[in-house]
Amino acid sequence: MDAVHGLQRQVAGHDRILHPSEAGMDRWALFVNALRTARARAVGGGRVDPPDGLLWAALDRLPVGVFAVDPTGRIVLWNAEAARLTGSPAAKAIGALALDMGIAPADSDRAGQILDRLLAGQAWAGEFPVQGAGGRRAYFHSVPVTDDAGQLVAVVSAFSEADAQRRDETFALLEGLFENAPLGFTYVDTDLRYQRVNTSVAEINGGTVDERIGRTIDDVHGEPCGPQFSAVCREVIRTGEARQVRIEGRLWHGTGPHQVWRMNYYPVFGDDGAVVGVGDVFIDVTDAERATAELVAAADARDYQLTRYQSLVDATSAAVWGRDAEGRIVEDSPSYRAITGQDARTYLADGPLAAVHPADRPQAERTWQEAVAAGELYEHVYRMRTASGEYRHFRVRAVPVRRDDRVAEWIGTETDIEAEVRARTRLELLSRATAAVNRELDTERELQALADALVPDFADVCTIHLIDPLVPGGPVTGRRLAQRVESAVPLPHSDDAFRFADDHPFAQMCRTGQPLLLRHPLQGAQRWADTDELARWEAELHWNTTLLAPILSGGTVVAALAFVSWGDRPGHTEEDLVFVAELATRASAAVEHAQRFQETRRASLTLQKAMLSSPPHVPGVEIEARYQPALADLEVGGDWYDAFVLPGGDIGLVVGDVVGHDLGAAAVMGQLRSMFRGVAMDKAMTPSAAITRLDELAVLLGITDFTTVLYGRLHRGPGGALFTWCSAGHVPPVLVLPDGGHRLLTEGAGLVVGVDPRTPRTDATVRLPPGSTLLISTDGLMERRTADLDDGLELLGTLAEELAHLPLAEFCDGLLARAIGDTGDDVVVLAARLPAG
Repeated sequence: MDAVHGLQRQVAGHDRILHPSEAGMDRWALFVNALRTARARAVGGGRVDPPDGLLWAALDRLPVGVFAVDPTGRIVLWNAEAARLTGSPAAKAIGALALDMGIAPADSDRAGQILDRLLAGQAWAGEFPVQGAGGRRAYFHSVPVTDDAGQLVAVVSAFSEADAQRRDETFALLEGLFENAPLGFTYVDTDLRYQRVNTSVAEINGGTVDERIGRTIDDVHGEPCGPQFSAVCREVIRTGEARQVRIEGRLWHGTGPHQVWRMNYYPVFGDDGAVVGVGDVFIDVTDAERATAELVAAADARDYQLTRYQSLVDATSAAVWGRDAEGRIVEDSPSYRAITGQDARTYLADGPLAAVHPADRPQAERTWQEAVAAGELYEHVYRMRTASGEYRHFRVRAVPVRRDDRVAEWIGTETDIEAEVRARTRLELLSRATAAVNRELDTERELQALADALVPDFADVCTIHLIDPLVPGGPVTGRRLAQRVESAVPLPHSDDAFRFADDHPFAQMCRTGQPLLLRHPLQGAQRWADTDELARWEAELHWNTTLLAPILSGGTVVAALAFVSWGDRPGHTEEDLVFVAELATRASAAVEHAQRFQETRRASLTLQKAMLSSPPHVPGVEIEARYQPALADLEVGGDWYDAFVLPGGDIGLVVGDVVGHDLGAAAVMGQLRSMFRGVAMDKAMTPSAAITRLDELAVLLGITDFTTVLYGRLHRGPGGALFTWCSAGHVPPVLVLPDGGHRLLTEGAGLVVGVDPRTPRTDATVRLPPGSTLLISTDGLMERRTADLDDGLELLGTLAEELAHLPLAEFCDGLLARAIGDTGDDVVVLAARLPAG
């Protein structure tokens, strides 16, 4: 490079010499300008005096071969690199004919044509193999040069054995892919002449490859299809854009069979960005358009093959890089650096992992080393920092290139899949958010569940606002219902209540009912933050986008979703705006459902409170009752209790459980409770007779087909207190004895109510010692998913023993607080305690 700089100084005052690294410039112009300063003067035998000292030193030290020929085709300039690569020293080359320098006889005619073109003053750029020393193949570019002494031709060779080998291997891989593709694949130049045709073309359309190569599309096919193919190719060349068309007709000037093709034309670009030809990937869909649904499915499968193949073709537009057999970077990758914004020195020194997100870097490095060690295909997805500073998801794929059954190098691509990842993430989040809101029946809790489901995977902040009724022309007010923030920077304190001016974006969204995507900093609108503290927080975290979406109920905006992203998270897109609009729609349905539920809850609760009255106050017996619904917010179900004084002074105690946890179950419970009190008030009716009569009425009236009931009469007499009971499939009562022990009252059991009222029922009686506590409950208090009911009853008895020393009201509260049941069922507790003797 010092020699190049010296060359630049030597030719000061002439055309500007271009530094090889200048993007978009012809690097060969450097050597053209150098030759213009050579001022070679022909001497005897066609030899020339060497150029002046420093200039010649620069030319002789250039890392590429440089030579020139005079108008007769004899070599007049030959630097050291040209001598090394060709094996011909300058003493031998100077004065010799250029056509004698390592050109194979088979290529001599073509070389002569190129030389004639250059001597005529026409530039030629291309690749031409020249056999050099050691069997090397040299590739070179040529340009004509004119100096004061007459016409010279400068030919600058770009010799790189490693590049040529890599290119040959890559071409071999692509050639195999090209020839074995299950689809037709052709390539024509800008004159619409076939340059490449794979074997599948002949299999699909007939004829041979040789019948096409070098001939134009119209020459090969003629009417009616040739002009159609040609028209599309010309359009692709003119616009530089891919086209997908459907064409049908007969090939071979109308003599071939009638066919239908799906054609995928795409432009092929040269190094200078100009279109140099058109590629075509196509399939024959004739059968698919004629056949039945079974053949249509087969066509879809072939179309899937096309999609996969086209994806592989598209991959050539992604970043491409190469590494050595050990996975080390050995060459620059401009396409990779175009994505990351790295310069060549940084890329070669720090490697591609420097651009990978720090959180993804360890796994990316580990999996790459594992792939290199195994010599297997490598595929991985990570986030990579782009030139704009944001992180986007990329899929990296690398394949080992083998030579002699050993990995010689790796070729890989980096493809931006951010859109794909976002689409998949949005679907997953939509499912997660829907499930979250459907689990809750309280509006605030369901909206908080929504916010928790979306942060931090979708955004850094999710805030949900309840909107007050809108006032025309006035500010929009309300309160914050739910919020989730993902930030290491503490959120400044702010009240739940908010007020947005009429021209604020939030207010505009509420009035129009349309979702909004805002890109920060906002332009031409009031700042988002409503306090200086919040504004500083916004600036410190570098907000990039905000999404707003209204939540409707009955066609009115009742709430709003707000999402914020900041820092290196990619800003939200229009696709994300559609996503949050769908979220808001689902949240709207959930809000309306919750509102209807709350109305049902209030009605059910009113009904329930009217039916579950407080136990009576009876001298000499203490009675307490508790009810806990199946769901904390439901407050209604099918469990019930009742306690009343019978004619004659006995106390009736009853607990029932109707299957279900809704308004219907509550209604059935109310009917059974009222009927049973009427039946039980007959003083002569035993507990078993009372349940039998209830069973008869329930079946006769069709009220229930599955209800458990336990009814008992507490009798106090001179000999002490007796409890006589009968159970219709209900869990047994627990008797807690004064000495601290307990007993399960399992006798008197029978069939549930609503099945067969003819089934005989029996009563059982137990003496209640002074100071004992009788506990009757429903199975929600002790039933467990992972244990038998008997085990749950024993645990309940132990718990009742532990709490028996407490006053009866605290005893009941303690049972509910420490209930061992985990099924989420209703719970009824009815307890009676006799005074100590």
